[in-house]
Amino acid sequence: MKKHNLIHYLKLYFKRILQGFTFGASSGEEINLNNEEVIEKEEAIESPGKVALKNFFSNPLGVIGLVLFLSIIITIFIGSRLFKFDSNYSQGTMKNISPGYGYMNYPKALKDEGVSEISVGITYSIGLSNEGNLYLWGKNTEDDILDIPKDIQEKIKDKKISHVASGDRHVIITTEDNEFYGWGDKAFQQTSLTGDKQQIIKNEKVKKLGAGTQYSVILTEKGNLIIWGSTLNTKLNMIPKEIEGKVVDFVASNTNVIVVLDDGSIRLLGARGTELDTQMPSELKDGSIKVKKVAMTQTSAIALDENGKIYTWGPKREALTGESVPEINSKIVDVAGGNSHFVVVDENGKLYAWGKDKYKETNTPKSDAKYEKVFAGYYNNYAIEKEGEIDTWGLNGFLFGSDEQGRDLFTRLVYGGQMTMIISLVSTLLSIVLGVVIGMISGFSGGKIDNLLMRFSEIIASFPFYPLIITLSGLLPVNVSQNTRLMMIMVILGVLGWTGIARLVRGQILAERERDYVTAARALGISTNSILKNHIFPSVLSLVIVEATLGFGGNLLTEAGLSFLGFGVQEPQPSWGNMMTAAQTTEVIEIYWWRWIIPALAVFLSTFSINLIGDALRDAIDPRSNER
Repeated sequence: MKKHNLIHYLKLYFKRILQGFTFGASSGEEINLNNEEVIEKEEAIESPGKVALKNFFSNPLGVIGLVLFLSIIITIFIGSRLFKFDSNYSQGTMKNISPGYGYMNYPKALKDEGVSEISVGITYSIGLSNEGNLYLWGKNTEDDILDIPKDIQEKIKDKKISHVASGDRHVIITTEDNEFYGWGDKAFQQTSLTGDKQQIIKNEKVKKLGAGTQYSVILTEKGNLIIWGSTLNTKLNMIPKEIEGKVVDFVASNTNVIVVLDDGSIRLLGARGTELDTQMPSELKDGSIKVKKVAMTQTSAIALDENGKIYTWGPKREALTGESVPEINSKIVDVAGGNSHFVVVDENGKLYAWGKDKYKETNTPKSDAKYEKVFAGYYNNYAIEKEGEIDTWGLNGFLFGSDEQGRDLFTRLVYGGQMTMIISLVSTLLSIVLGVVIGMISGFSGGKIDNLLMRFSEIIASFPFYPLIITLSGLLPVNVSQNTRLMMIMVILGVLGWTGIARLVRGQILAERERDYVTAARALGISTNSILKNHIFPSVLSLVIVEATLGFGGNLLTEAGLSFLGFGVQEPQPSWGNMMTAAQTTEVIEIYWWRWIIPALAVFLSTFSINLIGDALRDAIDPRSNER
């Protein structure tokens, strides 16, 4: 046997004797002096930290909690960098959309038959093929847009469809024999025609259909317009005498209609005094420029003349006019407009899109395809290639639906979770620091200081938290900033939440301060601060970690509760708590379930995962749980 192996073995042998053990005493096994494996096992003495870590990862519930919590953190803090967010954004036409995708998943049969028309609604589209067949796709609305009523199906099953149009939540169609049908939202009878209007379209024949927010439009072959539905405020149904019989084309937006007359001039019907009215170029009004086609967004318009040149007008803030228009050196052949963007096709088949890019509606396909026409509406676009292929881009759905103001719930959940987590983290750190410091001082000092600090903690613990925060919120000025309110919440949560951890730390210190290593440190003249920081604090660190984990979950619930009651984070800034405020109405609970179940589920899963981690840490660190 090598000399160094013998010496090392003897050291281990005597160490085991001192510990009350002998090698092979109970089994009668011989000591193999050449067995290096035995020596390596004796050397592999695990530290308490490694033992705790092993115990934690051997607990399946703890691992599940850790994976779940890390997934939530990654989604919140990394996912927030992937999405644009404007807390003040709202869009009424997109309100209360249920979770779902596939807004632009058009039927293959439409492409095979060739596209004649496509009209876009809020979450769906309607298409007409060159063979006169009707197709609907996307996500159904609460008005069952995609489900054509059976009586209408029976009436049109053997007929060709001639024209289609979609409003925000209703659809209208006409057949080749000029029969009119409609379904969907009919709050203002926009899906049905009175007898006299039916007779007009029978006599004059339908040239084009259009629709907006709860109103419908028909252009006849004789140049007359029929507009009905929600027109009380806009006066759209009051057609000026001077344009009767002269309309050759039109475009309808949410609340306005622009018509193209037979002399090439255009007129605005609807709201007066807006930039859409006052900024319309005079040469377009007087007919000196012959307009071929017009398109509109919610606030702006674009006109295409017979020479392939475009003209835009409207408020500059919308990034749709003036310098926002891309430089185009070729003739334009088609124009279209969505809710807040324009898209055009030039004679070379190239696409150009500009405006607001809330849902990537200006991200045209990056391909060498040559397009000949384009259809757009709200946030969706369809470009038709010369070979008949269809390319789409824009909003394809809401993962978690939208809220009462048309805001994407997933984006608000991500940013709201960020706010909730930060408040919980800061308040937990504050309470842990106060609790550890006060608990260590109280436990190590004892006597009057201990008695004074513990009585003070009892006073703090007796404060009623919710009445206090509600009272302070009521005393804040009406115009107080969001940051001030959040700072108040974090400070109050931290200042009132340290008493429990202080008592636990004090109890641990009372036991630790009597140990021999503390007595030895005092005898060596080590300062009290050094003893507390370098010798005693490590002994209570495991307790602090467990309590911090559980306290974090408690603070998260508290913040959510405060915001739910209206005393925490205020709208329009989201948090998981104020997102659940909508659950106070019966309508939301029964119909718009995603607006409260999803935020509530986020709070539950976060708190649940944190508690699983805390319980697993407590079991892993507790020496009694390590006994075999």
